[in-house]
Amino acid sequence: MLEQIKDAFRRNKLQKIIALVSSIALWFFVMDTQNPVINGSYDVPVSVTNIPAGYKPFYAEQTINVKLSAPRSYFIDYGVNNIRAFANLQNYSAEGEYEVPVEASFPKGFELDSVSPEKIHVQLDPFIEKQMPAELIVTGSPLENSIVKSMEKSSDQLTLIGPKTAVRRVERTIGYVGLNGNSESFEILVPITAIDGDGREVRGVRVAPSVITVKVEIANEFQKKTVPVVANVSVPQGREISELIISPKEVEIIGREEILSSIDSITTEPLNFIVNARTFIGKLRLDLPDGITASKNEVDITCKFKD
Repeated sequence: MLEQIKDAFRRNKLQKIIALVSSIALWFFVMDTQNPVINGSYDVPVSVTNIPAGYKPFYAEQTINVKLSAPRSYFIDYGVNNIRAFANLQNYSAEGEYEVPVEASFPKGFELDSVSPEKIHVQLDPFIEKQMPAELIVTGSPLENSIVKSMEKSSDQLTLIGPKTAVRRVERTIGYVGLNGNSESFEILVPITAIDGDGREVRGVRVAPSVITVKVEIANEFQKKTVPVVANVSVPQGREISELIISPKEVEIIGREEILSSIDSITTEPLNFIVNARTFIGKLRLDLPDGITASKNEVDITCKFKD
């Protein structure tokens, strides 16, 4: 039996080889016909890699179009989640703006036809730190006959940390303290927000500390009284005032009754003119007696001398 099998293989060798080659060629032909190479196009998110330490990249492009070629079955087996588009920042290590080539990664068996756009504009912004005072904004008011005597912050100076362009946009760091009809002293945690000149929060900037503790001391049994404001102007020898405007002309002062009863007006801090000066337009602080607070701590002054 074994010899018969061997003998069958020895006969008609050429015809058998031709048949085998034909079968293989036919198989490739059928596979190529049934699974042809096609093109596919994908819009995929773009990212950046190898970001240099201490820098923040900014780029406007959000998606990149990647065109690939592969047998049709590959597009069935692999989806868009297996395709990546990225800009490699390995060779960029200084502050500036760059046109960075876009690269694509995809499963084995695909061929890259194109990426569009081929480059993206990337700005490398260094991280910096900046000191800024904490500013408290009081909302609401205490109960009648109560005043805020003092507010003590756990941190007066805050540190801004972030990309340079973002940090430089910060104009103020603010936190809100709500009084909500309080008549007793209290302590509150106040979140701090970095804002720009238009009052909008500046994203991407970290404030340290981001929350401060504020101790609010509220004093009771105080009275209120409205008194005129008197400008304390030192008139140079031989000069005469032609116009003096104070705004506001009156302020509300608050204090204990025994102190308020002896006060008929509030004067400003001294205004000393330069000898040849003709006009002063600005603000002067009020010279408040001990134990007295006022609805305003300064007033606007316009003072003019005759020629």
